[in-house]
Amino acid sequence: MTTCRHASAVRAMRTALLALALTLLPNPVTAQHFDVLIRGGQVLDGSGSPAFTADIGIDDDRIVAIGRLPGATATREIDAAGKYVVPGFIDMHSHADRIFASDNVEGRRAHNLVMQGITTSVFGPDGRNPVWPIADEMGAYRVPGVATNVVPMVGHATVRGMVMGDDYERAATEAEIAEMAELVRSGMEDGAWGLGAGPEYRPGRFSTTGELIALAREVAPYDGFYYSHQRSQSPLPLWQVPSIVDGQPLTGTDGMRETIEIGRATGIRVVGTHIKAKGTDTWGHSATDVLLIEAARREGVQVYLDQYPYETFGGGPVDVIPDWGYAPPGTDRSGGLDAPIWRDADLMSDPKGNLRANLADPVTAAELERDTEYILRLQGGADRHIVVEAPDYPETVGRHLAEVAAEAGRTPFEQLVVFALESTRLQPAGVRFRPVAGHRFDVENYMRQEYTATSTDGFVSLQTRPGQHPRSYGAFTRKIAHYVKERGIITLPFAIRSSTGLPAQIVGLRDRGYLREGYKADIVVFDYDDITSPATIMEPDLYPDGIEYVMVNGRFTVDGGALTGALPGAVLDRRERDARTRGVSE
Repeated sequence: MTTCRHASAVRAMRTALLALALTLLPNPVTAQHFDVLIRGGQVLDGSGSPAFTADIGIDDDRIVAIGRLPGATATREIDAAGKYVVPGFIDMHSHADRIFASDNVEGRRAHNLVMQGITTSVFGPDGRNPVWPIADEMGAYRVPGVATNVVPMVGHATVRGMVMGDDYERAATEAEIAEMAELVRSGMEDGAWGLGAGPEYRPGRFSTTGELIALAREVAPYDGFYYSHQRSQSPLPLWQVPSIVDGQPLTGTDGMRETIEIGRATGIRVVGTHIKAKGTDTWGHSATDVLLIEAARREGVQVYLDQYPYETFGGGPVDVIPDWGYAPPGTDRSGGLDAPIWRDADLMSDPKGNLRANLADPVTAAELERDTEYILRLQGGADRHIVVEAPDYPETVGRHLAEVAAEAGRTPFEQLVVFALESTRLQPAGVRFRPVAGHRFDVENYMRQEYTATSTDGFVSLQTRPGQHPRSYGAFTRKIAHYVKERGIITLPFAIRSSTGLPAQIVGLRDRGYLREGYKADIVVFDYDDITSPATIMEPDLYPDGIEYVMVNGRFTVDGGALTGALPGAVLDRRERDARTRGVSE
């Protein structure tokens, strides 16, 4: 009798547990017909939670059902069994804006971006707008359309240039800041999402922190955010080299502190964009950034980062000897690596003769060698400078500078001088390099932080060459293929959140970045076992493997692993989000 009662109790407990489990699963939905039905995928919803198996029903541009949909039918059904279904990837720092605003329809298809799963691009990179005012920029994207959704931002460099013109190499007056503030407000009223800045570049580098705070305050009433190519992300900012530094140099730590101070003073979300520790002198700097950010976040400052997952930085191949070395002796070099010397045809008319003259003076030669060696360290060291262009020295392509120099019995500086003086093509340097300036420790340390989103800092690539950064083809897939699968630095749910839900949270998107009923149908389906990111320094234009379907607003930009050429991207207007929010609250 006791045994029967025990068995009955066990059965009752199992029934209760089964009922509880069913309540925790997505609810079954009455059978219905959808435009698209994605069946049986492993759903990672963008929150960082573990995957669950579910079907997803899509009508028009929205997700209308997620759960067990056994009797449902659809115009188009996709078998996602064994595949992951995730929100579309949101690129937090994109340079696709200029080609998206152009008449180049092929560029608007953004083949290299959609093939890595990107469905939304955040524009205004480094504080620049391709078109002004914002209303006109948004209009330029709409016709004939674009492949990804776009998030327009007010560019600090744009408004500073409009107010100050060519007279920008100074602090702005209160009246000028007020005029800039009015332009920021007008951009926000037109539907922008925040303020983008690049205070390491002209004209933004002449701004004060006070100016940036005053302008960032203008986006606060609109729930806007601020993101910045920080004033320095290396031992020195671009406008300084050792031969001209006077007093305390500005460092990457100062750049991070400035971003935090802007967030503290304004109360808005702030982002240190495409974060990095650049050059051997700053390897390990990520630990300082993390300490600063964590302390600020404990105070309530909303600080975030975004990052492209590579140890190499910069868009294309680089030289090493600073431009002033190819200019006549005595040329002003106060702009450092940001000095526009190369734009002056007269100054650069005889680079070899000028270099010989500079080397002939012992003091100038010593300063040139010092600056060159600093640039080598800034870009990772001579053993991390890979030759990618050398028409007079084809045997050096694919090798690093330190190896080539040692083989010739020269120092790296001596070898660079030989390249410059003896080459007949590719003036003025003779060869160009892809530097690997970062260290694995810093890339992975930034990546592990729960406030670090994913970005490309890339562009639509219609023509490539060796040495171009592979990020434009593979940033998002590399995070999965290399840092999740190969190195196990982060988990797959963590990686997906950093590419979807987290950037949506930073931007303030309320119907994208997650797989939820009622959200827009921006969706990626990929095969985890097959996913790769094969683009490299020497072959930067290789598409990823494993991305099988990409949907933007319910339309396919990648279908069965192939490009469709569709232009379904929407120009996201912050005013529409705010109107929906008011409607809900009312």
